[in-house]
Amino acid sequence: MTYRQFASAPVTLLVSGAAAPTPAPEPCLPAARPPRRPDAGAVSAAPARTTARPRPRPDAAPPAGAKEFLLVELHRTYRPDALRTALRAVLRAAPPETGEPEADEPRAAGPSGGPDPLWRRTADRPEDLDRVLVELGRGLAAGPPLRAVLVEDGQDRPQRLFVGLAPGPPGQAAELLEELREALAHPPEPVTVPTSALQREMLRQVLGQPDHGGRHVEQLSWNWHGPLDTERFTAAWQSVMDRETVLRAAFDWDEDGENGGGGEPWMVLHDRAAPEVTRHPHGTADWDDLLAADRRRGFDLRRPALLRATLLDAAPDADEGPATRVLLSYHHAMLDSWSVRLLLQSFYRAYLADGVLPGGERRPDVRDHARWLQAQEADAARQFWSTRPGATAVLPLAQDPRRRGSGRARRRLTPYEAVRLRGWAATWGAGESSALQAAWALLLYRAAQSGRPRRPARAVRVGFAVTVSGRGIPLDGVERLPGALRNPLPISVRLHPGTTMPQLLAALRDGVLDLAAYEWVAPGQAHRWTPGARGPRPNSLVVLEHQPTTAHHSRLESDLAAHGIHVESPAPAGTFTSYPITLAAHYDATGGLVLTATHDRALLADQDAVELLSQSAHLLRTFPDLPSGLSTTEVLRSTLAGQPAPRLGEPGDDTGQSPDSTAQSPDDPVQSPDDPGPAHCRGATDCPGFPDAVGPAVRLEVLRRAARPGAGWVLLLPPPGAPGTGYPGAARDWTGPQALGVLRPGGDDRPPAAYRPVLGPLAESRAPVALVAPPGLGAAAFEIARLGAPAHPPVVVLLGEDGDLSAVAALLGDRA
Repeated sequence: MTYRQFASAPVTLLVSGAAAPTPAPEPCLPAARPPRRPDAGAVSAAPARTTARPRPRPDAAPPAGAKEFLLVELHRTYRPDALRTALRAVLRAAPPETGEPEADEPRAAGPSGGPDPLWRRTADRPEDLDRVLVELGRGLAAGPPLRAVLVEDGQDRPQRLFVGLAPGPPGQAAELLEELREALAHPPEPVTVPTSALQREMLRQVLGQPDHGGRHVEQLSWNWHGPLDTERFTAAWQSVMDRETVLRAAFDWDEDGENGGGGEPWMVLHDRAAPEVTRHPHGTADWDDLLAADRRRGFDLRRPALLRATLLDAAPDADEGPATRVLLSYHHAMLDSWSVRLLLQSFYRAYLADGVLPGGERRPDVRDHARWLQAQEADAARQFWSTRPGATAVLPLAQDPRRRGSGRARRRLTPYEAVRLRGWAATWGAGESSALQAAWALLLYRAAQSGRPRRPARAVRVGFAVTVSGRGIPLDGVERLPGALRNPLPISVRLHPGTTMPQLLAALRDGVLDLAAYEWVAPGQAHRWTPGARGPRPNSLVVLEHQPTTAHHSRLESDLAAHGIHVESPAPAGTFTSYPITLAAHYDATGGLVLTATHDRALLADQDAVELLSQSAHLLRTFPDLPSGLSTTEVLRSTLAGQPAPRLGEPGDDTGQSPDSTAQSPDDPVQSPDDPGPAHCRGATDCPGFPDAVGPAVRLEVLRRAARPGAGWVLLLPPPGAPGTGYPGAARDWTGPQALGVLRPGGDDRPPAAYRPVLGPLAESRAPVALVAPPGLGAAAFEIARLGAPAHPPVVVLLGEDGDLSAVAALLGDRA
């Protein structure tokens, strides 16, 4: 390298070689003249003559205000995180920085908020090395006394580490070098943080388990419309990792501990972590295969950054422009869904700022949360749980070793159905989470009663787990703290045949509110402290995903749109948790409520899991149309009458597959996540994975809700051979105040007695009922009407050939 190449940079001296008092060292580069390797030291340098200047060439004058710096090459291999720790230790002890930063200075921020003292660059040729060292000199011109660059030549040769030291008072460079030697020879102990009880319970389920099947690994995916710069994408995540302590954290444990080498774990906070971003061009990978492989891969829990991103380019579209599918995977032992959505907001801010997130480390962080947890006394929590009754009935399961892996299925409520459900729950002072829990509690109650054939229904205390945010604790800033705070806690509710839906919603709502003061208690602790801990432990989990709201979200969308970028709302794929079945709900971009069930196939057959999911969705759809006074038994009869109860706890055939049929693809979904499936399974032809299911007798499908309480019901009988969409436009054309519904038989030639489970509860509620029959079904309608209460028999109305419902509304008026 000649002096001319440094004319545009604030560098006038590059020195390398062994220290020598006289003569002045000749300025040269290590690439041209390798420095002498010391015998035992790790550093070779020439700090003595800092005023030596090369003779300027006639055609190149040094720039005004040019500064000198010393170049040092380290000859011993160090881990990048150890190097950064040593460099930061020296910087903290160095004099304060002076000088103004250059406009073109690299802006990679470190965890402390300042520039990263260690860069990583590639140099395949000597001139590339010249360029890297010029960049190092420019960085030193900004004021820091010391910086380093790790150079890779791309030819599988050892990395070369160069340290640049800015000139200062006499002896300062020598002191900094000595401090660097000492810091590298005696690295500081890593910062460790105790794990929470919740983290320890999750880690015990995966440590020492080579075939964990992606347990506790969650995936978020969404579409990115517009240009996506991979380098900028990676730099933005690097800035977020530099700011967020939790993304530089990993776990460690004693190898000789219990549980197959999984001793008591703790968190290790690393000084640096690099994001893992993989991009696949269009046509090189299948999206479903990519998701399954990523989930099975899991995470190395000893390495920091338990979060990674995968990009898959979509097919080019001339009208829509470029698009990319983004997959973000993370481990629940380190992060929860609320945390990842917070991190996504920071990532978008960094991406808009050329990959740089301003500001220092976020506080509070996992250290502050761990400190708060250690200060909590367990006596009050133990006393609270000791007064809560335990469940007497949970989801009955049995191990079947012939089934392996995890399953996944999905159903969806339309935006209209979701709004109706939310409004119905709000009428009784509850939220949609309480409605979701109520549907699950009814299914558990039904499963418990199905084991008592031909016996009167009895009161049962059903139990399952619900998630709490973990952010209701008195810690300042906890709502913006990323970490593993979301917590599944057991809850139980007593149901008896006379329990009404408002009573059930209130009991569930109050039960969850009672947990608010003890959101930090781990589920295992809560079970041990509950009376009768030897009894059944809740083995199902109900989750409603919420997104953090922020005033900056709309502004971020506008700023992204200004760059031609539109990002969709991330959708979770569903986590394989420690519970045999997890029912999770989240809102999609259109406002629909998506229900996802993930289950352990060894404990629950695919067909049973899908049936539970379908029945849950059906209950949520019909809740808003049920009379408020219906009891638990009446609700189940009017909504699930004739539908088969899942064969819970019965080892046997799993959709006709052989024991080895799931081994090749143990994590295949029962149904495609992109297909919400039918509104409700009605037999083998309508429900994938249900060849052995028995169709329901009669199902009530509600088309229009009553205009006022007590208005009654108008029930339509489908004409013979009518398709599933019979009576098109009936809900739109109906003008009466009554609720409008269709009685749909599950098969052909259903006897009148099959309608009793539906009509019985309606008749007992003393609500007026009218049966509307098409031509040819008049006799059958009269036979069905005779099943009603003798004192309040249903009214039978025969339709004309035109099937005009407006005439029926005028005929009935308010008499139905």
